[in-house]
Formats: sequence, structure tokens, C-alpha cells
Amino acid sequence: MIFALDVGTRKIAGLLAIEEKGVIRIVDSELIEHRSRTMFDGQVHDVMGVAETVEEVKRRLEERNELKLEEVAVALAGRFLKTKIGEAERDLSKLGHITREDVMKLEIEAVSNAQSDVEEDFFCVGYSVVEYRLDDMWMKKLEGHRGGRAYVKVVSAFLPVHVVDSLMRVLETVGLTPMHVTLEPIAAMDLAVPEDLRYLNIALIDVGAGTSDIAISREGTVVAYGMIPLAGDEITEAIGKSFLLDFQTAEHVKRSVFTTGKMKVKNVLDREIDLTREEVESAIKPVVDQITSEISSTVMELNGEPPSVVMVVGGGAKVPGFVEALAEKLNLPSDRVSLKSVESTGVVEDITGKVRGSEYITPAGIAYSAMRNRGSVFSQVVVNGIPVRLIGAAGKYSVMQVLIQAGYRFSSLVGGDTISVVVNGKTILRPRRRTSVRILVNGQEASLSSKVKHGDRIDVHIEEKTVTLRVKDVAKPVRVKLPSGEIEEIYPEILKNNSPASPEEPLGEEDVISFPEKMKVNEIRKKLSYGKVTVVVNGEEKRVCVVDFDLLREGQVLKDDEEVSLGSELVVVEKGKKSLEEALEVPHITVSFNGVLKRIPLKIIHRTGETVEMKDFKPMVIDLLKDVKLDGLKDYELLRNGKKAMFTDPLEDGDVIEFRIKK
Repeated sequence: MIFALDVGTRKIAGLLAIEEKGVIRIVDSELIEHRSRTMFDGQVHDVMGVAETVEEVKRRLEERNELKLEEVAVALAGRFLKTKIGEAERDLSKLGHITREDVMKLEIEAVSNAQSDVEEDFFCVGYSVVEYRLDDMWMKKLEGHRGGRAYVKVVSAFLPVHVVDSLMRVLETVGLTPMHVTLEPIAAMDLAVPEDLRYLNIALIDVGAGTSDIAISREGTVVAYGMIPLAGDEITEAIGKSFLLDFQTAEHVKRSVFTTGKMKVKNVLDREIDLTREEVESAIKPVVDQITSEISSTVMELNGEPPSVVMVVGGGAKVPGFVEALAEKLNLPSDRVSLKSVESTGVVEDITGKVRGSEYITPAGIAYSAMRNRGSVFSQVVVNGIPVRLIGAAGKYSVMQVLIQAGYRFSSLVGGDTISVVVNGKTILRPRRRTSVRILVNGQEASLSSKVKHGDRIDVHIEEKTVTLRVKDVAKPVRVKLPSGEIEEIYPEILKNNSPASPEEPLGEEDVISFPEKMKVNEIRKKLSYGKVTVVVNGEEKRVCVVDFDLLREGQVLKDDEEVSLGSELVVVEKGKKSLEEALEVPHITVSFNGVLKRIPLKIIHRTGETVEMKDFKPMVIDLLKDVKLDGLKDYELLRNGKKAMFTDPLEDGDVIEFRIKK
């Protein structure tokens, strides 16, 4: 169940929704107007006044549905929204294939460059990629390609801290925790303009009471956001000024007269007056022209030309003539500009019978956005003890994105020069940092690409020092879990510049590293330290394994001749102990004696403590008869491979010995 809350300038809408097969089902809704003007232009001015209305919406929904609401999805209005274009370019010619991490670093560098032109009390609440290029050629995606110079352009959205903090304070006051926070134009765009429509050049205009928010899609992505501080309240004020009405009465006239055709009201002089649809329409025409002119100018500024289609949502645009005036200002045919209702989206099913019209696009969009990204968009993490608000549609923030938003410079996180090495024929770049960055997320070691969620604590420690790059930094081991729970890392045979190298050896510029991408199970056994002891055999120190065990991968026992890819994880399962003869892998022969197979070692072992003496042994037929009493025995038959044999005949692997006593 999602509790979506649209905190508007004039009223607050609360929806309870569930998702069923990609459709949002609205199971309950509540709409309450503010008792007084506690919000202006989409921004909270009276925290306690707004909190009182939110509390009432929450209470009614809880009572009707017999539940307790503790988490909420909300959206921020763009009253002070600023958007900036950021660009970044890097030479990736020495890399192999471009990875997602390479792309992420490029995008964050572009966001950082955009942020450099914004005041300090603004922070990034989300960004969209406008364009990728590789060697000056447009690319839909960079990941997986190879090339020289990679370029990205992003549009980043910024809001002042106090806009976010005031809404968060309202939620805290009524005991709600934000599980999803986005921008109103992002929520509206998410519902009204799904991704498969974004190849069209569409302008979405959300005309509320306090602001008109704008989002532009083109070539498969959202390329721009904008806002003007003119909307439905300006229309209400025009009615009030023309007919000397208080704000609440003027709002009532705006909502009713265009349906009823005429109505009676009292003005501020307490005189009853008659108003007709035509009179009110004439009174609001100048302000409708002003608002639509401002919207069209902003759309042209963001888009560079009239869009192909304009979708208008929000209650502020429902007055007569608004859509027609906007089409005229944008020089578009009237059938290219229209009101978009929530029921026309095809993904909202309302069982309350109350959620209808364009004014419910944003609250339903908040619920839709929350359902699609639940757990991936969040409100706050703590960086070195300082809370950092995270908002927007970026989702699944990485540590790097959080730190950039917290004010860390890109160069201080990935800084220093790089080192170029050739690994299995591919040139790769690795940082040779002038700064060492240690990152902990909730006390656990993490990296810049680690994902974080709402409530996480990030600790960052930056030290000025050079970090030595080692062979093991470019070669993955096979990780083997021992019965004790410890992990042993097994590396293949590695060559550095055609000479054997250990994983701990340092790397230098242009070093050439080569190693097999797979290892045989038998090789892994030999390299494992598990179960091994040191013995001195004939004066030579050796490490031998005195434990018999299996190696398992995903629960399956591996055979010694099977191959395992580097990076795999295996598990040791002990089967028992080995004899010293088995541990030393003493060679043996197998013969058949009276139908019974016998293993005969070809070495004689004598052990004293950790010292072992091992001598060659040449077995003879008589060695098989050590348990037979031969004294006084005269009448017998001894055969070796079907032929008569002597006791002193040598034994060979596969011999068949038969010994019979004649009566």
C-alpha cells in the first residue's frame, strides 16, 4: 500500500494505492483545502498550518481503512527550481570496453560541472542524460563500446535547502517518514508521458495553484525542466480584484460559475452581486494571457522551438480559454494542445469514484513513481555526521553521487593521475591516487560505486598519500570458503613482462600482465593452504595435505579436471583424514592376489616427528605371501599371469598372482 500526498498551494490530496499488474488501483482518497493561505507559489510558509491539514488528511484515511500510516510518498514543487546543463569529456582510448562505472564517473563529473554555476545553498535533486557522444558520434549508450573521447551532456535540477527542509518538517510534525520524494514535474511526466512516448517532443505543463511546472521530452529522454510562479491563484486574485471578493469567495466563483453559468455572491462590502460566466471570463482573460505567454516563453527557451505536442494537467488550467490561449502563444494547432486527465492514462483504476480530471495527474503520478522506484528513492543519508537530503528520479544513489551532492569535488574523490597497464592484451587505466579515500557505509567497508538507501550513514576519510597499484588489482582470484568460514583467495599463474609474478608485486607504467582466465580444480587444490602441514622428506622440506576434501560450486562437487572461471566462489567440504602415504602421493602398483586386488607402494616410509625418510621399494611375489606360513610347505602351485613363478620374481602393475596349496 502506497500513501501518496500532494501538498498543493490551495489543497492537499492524499491517495491510498496498490499496484496490480502494472495498474495503480486507488482504494481511497481524501482532498482538504487549507483553512488559510499557509502556502504560496508551491512553497510551505506556515509549517504548523500545513501540518494541521496533512494531519487531517492522514487521520481520515487511517480511520476509514483501519490502518496506521507511517510512510509517505511526496513531491516538491519547483518554485525555485533551477536547471543547469553540465558537460564532461574524457579520453577513454586506453581502456578496454567502457563499463557502467566509467559512464557513471563521466555523468557525475558533468553534474559536478553544472553545480559549479549554482549557489551554495542549492543542491542537486536529480539529473537526466541529454546526450552521449563517442569520438564525436552520437550514441544512445556508451556502456560496452570502445573508443577514444567520450562525452556526456546532462540537465541537472537544483532546489534551495529551505524548500526541502520546510516540507520535511511538515512530515516530521505529523509522524510521517518520506519513503519516496520527487519533483512534481517528474511525477506528472512519469504518469502522463511514459517512456515509450518520450521519443516525441512533448511539453508537459502542470498548472497548479501556485506554480506552473514544465517538463520537456525529446529523443527518448526528459531533456529539460522549468517553472514559472504564475498559476491558478493569479486567476483567483484577478476575479477577486475585479468583483471585490475575498480570496475564498473568488476561488468558489472560479470553480463554479463556468459550470452554472451565473451565481450570486457577497463582496467585501457585504453587498450581494450577480456574476455571469461571460463577466468572469472577461475578467480573467488578461491574466490567462499573461500566464500562457510566460509558459510559452519558458517552453521556447527550454525547447528552442514549439514542441510537437503539449499536454496540460492540473486544476489551474481548467478555466475556459486557457488551453486555446496556450496553443495560440505557441503557434500550434488547437488539436496539438489538450488537457490530460488521470483516467486517460490507462494505468490508473479508481474504485473511489472521486479521482477524476487533470488535477489528479500529479497525486496519482506520485503514487505511480513511488511504486516503480520504491526503496530506490529516499530522503536522507548522513555523511560524516551531516544530514544530506536526496531527492529526484535518479534512484539507487551511489556513494559518489551522494558525496558530490554533499559538496565533495569530483577530483578529490577519483583524483590523481592514472597508470596504464596491458592485461591479457587489453589496455586499461587505473588511478594512481594522490589521495587515499576510505569509505564506510554503516560501518562496513564500501566503494564509490556502492549503493546506499534512506537512513544509511556514510563515513569518508581522505588521506594525502600515493597508493601502490599491485598485480592483484587487475587479476581476480578464485575465492574458496573454508570450513572455518574464512576465505582463501587463489590466483592463477601470473606473468608480468613475461616473468612469473606474485599477486603482491607492484605495477608500473606500461607493464604487460597475462594470466589464464580459468583454473583447473586440481590446480586450485594444490595452491590451497587448507589441511597442509610441513614435513622434511629425505632432507627436503615439503608442504603436504593430510585432509581429504571436495570442492563445491553452487552445491555441486567439482571434478579435478573441471575448469573454474576467475572470480568464482567455491566451498571446501571435508571428507576425512589422509594417511601419510596418501598425503605424499607415494606411487604404487595394483596386483590381483587370489582374486583380491592389492595396492603395493613403491616407496618405504619411515617417520620420526616431522622428519620422513622415503626409500625406493621393488616388490616381489613373496611380499604377497607374508601372511602365509611357508615353513615345511612342499606341495603348492604359484602362478604369475598364468605361468609358474618364483617367490623372488618382481611384481609389476596389473599382475595376476595365484597361490594354491595342494593336499
